[in-house]
Amino acid sequence: MAVAEKAVRHRKIGAYRVLGELGRGGMAQVYRGIHEHLQREVALKELLPGQVRDPESNSRFRREALALAGFRHQNIVSLYDLVEKNDAMFMVMEYVDGPTLQELIKEGPLPADVSAVIAARIASALDHAHFRRIIHRDLKPANVMLTKGGEVKLMDFGIAKDAGLEALTQEGMAVGTPSYMSPEQVTGAELDARTDLFSLGVLLYECISGARPFHGRNAGEVFAKIRDGRYTPLHKAVPGVPRALSEIVKRALKVEAAERFPDAAAMRRALELFLAQHVRVSHAALLVAFLRQRNRLTSTEALAHLTEHELQGLAAQERAQRPMSLAPWLAVAAALAGTSLYLSSDQWLGLVRGWLP
Repeated sequence: MAVAEKAVRHRKIGAYRVLGELGRGGMAQVYRGIHEHLQREVALKELLPGQVRDPESNSRFRREALALAGFRHQNIVSLYDLVEKNDAMFMVMEYVDGPTLQELIKEGPLPADVSAVIAARIASALDHAHFRRIIHRDLKPANVMLTKGGEVKLMDFGIAKDAGLEALTQEGMAVGTPSYMSPEQVTGAELDARTDLFSLGVLLYECISGARPFHGRNAGEVFAKIRDGRYTPLHKAVPGVPRALSEIVKRALKVEAAERFPDAAAMRRALELFLAQHVRVSHAALLVAFLRQRNRLTSTEALAHLTEHELQGLAAQERAQRPMSLAPWLAVAAALAGTSLYLSSDQWLGLVRGWLP
């Protein structure tokens, strides 16, 4: 083990011991840690030393902590504490043991039903944030994670805008990640909660197609396409995508905010209506099945979250989507399961979603 890695692993932050590094961004470093008395794993987000002395970075970090502290929602990562030690500042947050949506998209497009479930969960999280007058402003796949239990977690409110606080950025300055920014962000116009719905439309489009709707050789080209609403419609980029889902994306990507969904709750309801007509199992079970198919879960981990009823629902859904019979494979899965109904679901997922072409 390198000296630097040993130093990280033996680092103490209040009641927390650092277990290792999780990632680094332009403003912060994130560690995996554990509360030594409670034995609870956490994520420790440290504002980088150079950023601590920068007033704007310091203000953004504290503002993100304030935003997270006010949230109580299953689809938003929880904040446990804000720790200041010497010249360092840390947010102690819920540890999410799972992949980011960005990592999953890099492996290939997501099924339409899985994409809709994720988008509906994010819309629910946004509805909660918007009710508290917080606009995320940087919604993108890298800021969304899936847990091993089939939950969706929205993170990183670092450039969130609180309508009740003074804005950190100057009027007219674009803030966000270029490909996911709304026309209002691109032009520096006044923002409201509907800017996040545009970004959610971009994210949903990318989940289903594997590509972003707005792209170019540089940020200027991307901005021009966003401003003018120039992109390949989802139903053309992915022939066969359910029309209802394509229409949801189309409405979310309207250039004029007034033509989008009026709020996150309305977009969530549209997605849930689509899911009610196309998904016959619990949404968490569908995400667990997807993660198992992507080898993001072990057999044992998947078994902890699937029931016989969900197995039957997933089997019925697969039969409706595939022309060939699944009966032989289900029989093998049942044999492998022995007396455990839970094991049959796991084996079924491995056989049906992994072995069949």
